[in-house]
Amino acid sequence: MLLDDLPLPTAYAPDDGSVQCNRRWLEWSSVTEPPVDLVDACAQVVAWEAADMAAAREWIALLTPDDPLLQLGAPLRSDRSKYVQVLIRRSGSALVAQLVDVTALLDGQRAAERRLETILGALDSLEEGFLLLDAEDRIVMCNRRYRELYAISADLIVPGRPFAEFIRLGAERGQYAEAIGRVDEWVAERLRLHAELAPIEQHFADGRWIRIVERRTADGGAVGLRIDITDIKQAEELRRQLTIREEVIAAQAALLAELSTPLLEVAEHVLLAPMIGAFDSTRVASLIEVLLRTVQQRRARVVVLDVTGVPVIDTQVAHAILQCAVSIRLLGARLVLTGIRPDVAQTLVALGVDLSAIVTRADLRDGIRYALRSQG
Repeated sequence: MLLDDLPLPTAYAPDDGSVQCNRRWLEWSSVTEPPVDLVDACAQVVAWEAADMAAAREWIALLTPDDPLLQLGAPLRSDRSKYVQVLIRRSGSALVAQLVDVTALLDGQRAAERRLETILGALDSLEEGFLLLDAEDRIVMCNRRYRELYAISADLIVPGRPFAEFIRLGAERGQYAEAIGRVDEWVAERLRLHAELAPIEQHFADGRWIRIVERRTADGGAVGLRIDITDIKQAEELRRQLTIREEVIAAQAALLAELSTPLLEVAEHVLLAPMIGAFDSTRVASLIEVLLRTVQQRRARVVVLDVTGVPVIDTQVAHAILQCAVSIRLLGARLVLTGIRPDVAQTLVALGVDLSAIVTRADLRDGIRYALRSQG
């Protein structure tokens, strides 16, 4: 019999004759009675109920030789763990049905669906936004976090939508801070960076910052992560403000230090530096720095350093004055020290401070007189 030569279970039902089934069909059949028609023959193999059989007869009645295969499916009646696909076509004045076991195919499909669900679940658990684009730069999918980050345009995230369109619509809705008032220019620049897969730090209108990292996929598409770096940006801004504040404080401190050690130009090339109040190492260092800078700027030749207002001169201050005298001499000027009280003089002698290299005068008036005479 020719039907038995076919590799698939096959049933042949001529319009004017009885249904004929090949050996493979009969091996799958759970009924020994001859079928009434093709649908009855199928129902003996697959688990069709009365409603399924009625629907199948309606569809078969509409078949013509030019129609594609009618594909129906159901579990195998003798073994419900197997799934069979029924392929029916009209050939001239007869109907032909063949059976295909698609159990392995369906099992593989279900396994793939489970793997996909696992992957999608893992993506949804990420703290970063995830976006996948195809080779035509159209949206394929995104995760939950991506929709949260782009809440203003979340309804626009539709599979198949061009990424350029999504970006423009989001900009027109005011989602991006830098796009406000300049949508066309911003969109053009954004798409240029996207084409280059360049890393981007994107500022949203609500104040958030998003870092965008994208990579090309093997099929020419692109995959991207959106990372919320708002906390990092706020920390950077705080550090910047603290730096500015420290600079302002330092500038104010320098100004106060300069004001606390005023330098007066009493004549051309003659400077007066009155020391008033207590001096520690910091204030002495500040005095020397200001003094040397002013000597250089004004090209002074004589500096009168008056210590009348200093209550205590210890070893540290005394050595600083000596250092100042040497530095002034290197700049081409001389130091005149005035206002050394008797108790201060005794302290300096007791400390062993050598002031022989410094011109000294009893008071400020004598010091200024000496400075003016030395200038001719």
